[in-house]
Amino acid sequence: MSLIEHPYHGGGRRAAGWLAALGLVLATAATRADEPTMTAEIDLRDLPKRIVRATIDVPCKPGAELALWHPKWIPGTHAPCGANEDVAGLRIATPDGAAVPWRRDDLELYRIVCQVPEGVSRVRVSLDTICNEATVEASGHLTFGNAKVGVVNWSTCILYPEGPTAAETIVASSIRLPAGWKYATALKTKGSEDGLIRFEPVSLVDLIDSPLIGGEHLKSTKLDTGPYPPATFHVASENPEAMELSPETIARYSRVVREAGAMFGSFHYDDFQFLTTLSDDLGYLGLEHLSSSINGVRERDLIDDARRVGWVANLLPHEYAHSWCGKYRRPAAMATDSFHQPMATRLLWVYEGLTQYLGEVLMVRAGLVSPDDYRKTLTQTIENLMFQSGRSWRPLDDTAVASTFLRSPSPNWNALRRSQDYYQEGGLLWMEIDALIREKTAGAKSLDDFCKAFLGGPTKPEKVDPYTFEDVVACLDGVVEHDWKTLLLDRVSKPLDALPIDFVAKLGYRIEYGAGPPATSPGRRAAPAGPFAKHSLGLVVVNGGEIAEVVIGSIADKAGLAKGDKIVGINDRLFSAEALRDALTASVERGKVDLLLADGDRLKPLSLAYRDGVKNLALVRDESRPDVLGEILKPRDKSAEVKPEAAPAEAAKAAASGAEHPRGYVAYRAPRPIVVDGKLDDEAWTAAPWTDAFVDIEGDRKPRPRFETRAKMLWDDEFFYVAARLEEPHVWGTLTEHDAVIFQDDDFEVFIDPDGDNHEYYEFEINALNTGWDLFLPKPYRDGGPADNSWEIPGLRKGVAIQGTLNAPGDVDESWTVELAFPWKVLAERANRPAPPADGDQWRVNFSRVEWLHEVVDGRYRKVPKTPEDNWVWSPQGVVDMHRPETWGYVQFSKAEPGGEPVAFRPDPAEPVRRRLMQVYHAQGAYRRNNGRYADRLDPLDLPAAPAGVPDVALAGTPEGYEAAITFTPEGGAPQTWTVRQDSRIARRP
Repeated sequence: MSLIEHPYHGGGRRAAGWLAALGLVLATAATRADEPTMTAEIDLRDLPKRIVRATIDVPCKPGAELALWHPKWIPGTHAPCGANEDVAGLRIATPDGAAVPWRRDDLELYRIVCQVPEGVSRVRVSLDTICNEATVEASGHLTFGNAKVGVVNWSTCILYPEGPTAAETIVASSIRLPAGWKYATALKTKGSEDGLIRFEPVSLVDLIDSPLIGGEHLKSTKLDTGPYPPATFHVASENPEAMELSPETIARYSRVVREAGAMFGSFHYDDFQFLTTLSDDLGYLGLEHLSSSINGVRERDLIDDARRVGWVANLLPHEYAHSWCGKYRRPAAMATDSFHQPMATRLLWVYEGLTQYLGEVLMVRAGLVSPDDYRKTLTQTIENLMFQSGRSWRPLDDTAVASTFLRSPSPNWNALRRSQDYYQEGGLLWMEIDALIREKTAGAKSLDDFCKAFLGGPTKPEKVDPYTFEDVVACLDGVVEHDWKTLLLDRVSKPLDALPIDFVAKLGYRIEYGAGPPATSPGRRAAPAGPFAKHSLGLVVVNGGEIAEVVIGSIADKAGLAKGDKIVGINDRLFSAEALRDALTASVERGKVDLLLADGDRLKPLSLAYRDGVKNLALVRDESRPDVLGEILKPRDKSAEVKPEAAPAEAAKAAASGAEHPRGYVAYRAPRPIVVDGKLDDEAWTAAPWTDAFVDIEGDRKPRPRFETRAKMLWDDEFFYVAARLEEPHVWGTLTEHDAVIFQDDDFEVFIDPDGDNHEYYEFEINALNTGWDLFLPKPYRDGGPADNSWEIPGLRKGVAIQGTLNAPGDVDESWTVELAFPWKVLAERANRPAPPADGDQWRVNFSRVEWLHEVVDGRYRKVPKTPEDNWVWSPQGVVDMHRPETWGYVQFSKAEPGGEPVAFRPDPAEPVRRRLMQVYHAQGAYRRNNGRYADRLDPLDLPAAPAGVPDVALAGTPEGYEAAITFTPEGGAPQTWTVRQDSRIARRP
């Protein structure tokens, strides 16, 4: 529906006129005697076969033409995307079973027409619908599932008569579920008999607004909503263990409701249902409804704190905020009175943009994400939107109007085309408005006041309250006077040369560019990665030199570089991430970066004029201004205090202060050389003990891994042997090239630091295809240590055996085993101690296993897109970073052979001292980030209590930074002095 003149000028048609015209009833409609009632019976028993059957009785006029519609425009999808194309059977009959011929409208394919016989006042429609997999096209409105869990959206399995509005069409619905299934929905149950569950009659509006989840395993938990209306958290999953949410997690979702009460001031439902599937099969989905929300995440996303970040953390608060913004208040041009009437979506920057911002604020206020982690996400959002060069020709509101075909990103030049930027950029606009309100009222008012006025309204209203652009401006003016109309029109209806970022200063921050690491989302495994070159050369480079993206207008773009070009050399070095970073650093003096490109079978040099070094964007606190962002993110509801998730820096401190000694293992001497074939059938292996089962990389505070992993070790004069068994029902692998980034497949990894000084250590990774990656690190990535990918292990022996079948999705495997023999001759190169070791020597070693969620596409395994990997380890790291050698386990070498008298492992008496020194290292790092220098005394450092019995730290400055030292005397031994310096190297003085 188009508005008059300028798309935001339409005569202020608001509540009363629109309500009378549309009659959009939100409350459940009571059936009157003079109202015709449809019935819809859904049979879900064949859902595991991917088909749903429906029987619909429709009142009609005898002898007249009857037009029936498939729901086409589904609220929340903002597009004509009903399930019309999935119909697998359609039959219309009279009550006595006589067939009624039908035809499809030639132009309007969602419309079915038939001629009702004389004397017939009701027809019966039999509708079969195929339940395909969820797709990128707003899967939250589809019906799909498997033998264990499923989602039902009534819009996919119903036809309704043309004529009455959706609010006037009353439906008595019922459903048959697979045997043993439970269900949850916002619909009120009327009763059940013979397996048929009947619901109270409601309007067609409410029926389509009330999805259902069901499953063999379903758990419902009442949230603690305090003084606010009740809410229930329902989870369904194939795996009952995935539904065991911790009390802390439930408390945080309870807090979402409480914080919404504080933000909006009123509620528009009686009882809210959070309907959530936890399934690797069903995957990600989300769609808003007035009294419920449909949400889908991976199986372990809500029980694993490392996974409940980013989009997963924001999903439920976002869809919940839509109960106010999008369901109760809705753009007038989207408040249609039927599901076949087109929606005009120009105001999606309010509908979705405001919800995006409010959902993120609720997420942080409720403690689902820490303020520090959110600031990193905000930095990434700003950075990503900066490169949307398409705003120079396409204004923000056109991304809303064109939403239908912008949902799927283009593989080429997407920044020039733009995506559905009304979400993220719209969210930044509302953040700017929030900051401006606070600035103009000296903090007395905020966007919360706008939310109460614009989205609050009467509790449980009877009708949708539509709005226009003028209504938005008028409500903002009611909060504080400002030329809101000009601001909004400038932001959304005009092309812009650049992303407006003045609001950052109003938040109390500033944008800086420097050589520090780029902002990254929390919860991802630390990995060697190249510098982010978008702000410098204008490039994103992957796969060892392949250009994945070129920033329009950048140095690279002007030089003619394009996606798909291959960089093989840089500044007279073979291309690598480290070489790129070094070249950018050297550009300050050289004034250029020299590239060598592969052009077919020829090499082509290219010199880029550039002299600004490594450039990464950072959001930096401006101490001259108040921290407005901090105020925005503070909780408003005081009825229950919930601590937010620990930020990475806090987690690192916790890891450094842990009282537990790292894992220990005694490696016995093999009586004869081991045959390395991956089978682990040598007698020595049989006699050697297994390590403890691997745990999550963050330790016991995370759930136990889904599959067991254990390792063994042996040694002789020539090799250090490692064996591992990885339980795995689906063994797969794709990488076959040596020195590929192996952890992009499921893998097993070995880390070895011979002298335990946190520097000069080895890493080796192997997948189920027996493909290896060996690399050497002079120091950890956190301390600027580049990985030497050219380092090799001459004489390495490796083998993999599969207890099952490799890359065969049709069966279930048992495990895969790994066998490795590392030559002492190679390990001795940087060991700084005897190799092979002496009897009783201890080396620092750890093992890691990367496990990806997978799916089967066209008969082949592949990783599920946009899902994080699991990381399981022998000795827990405390944080998601394998490159913290101070937490690796201790391997004690013994000359005794396996199977004899057990040799006791000796805990390192210096471990508490080493732990205290690492506390100083982390505290110094935090101090330097905040103050630009290291502390010269301990007083200003934020240090936890020292481990019991550890003497005081002596701190001294050095030209490079500092040295912290502790002298202690182990029981029965001589005094020892241990030191740590600014690059985390720990050493014992002679």
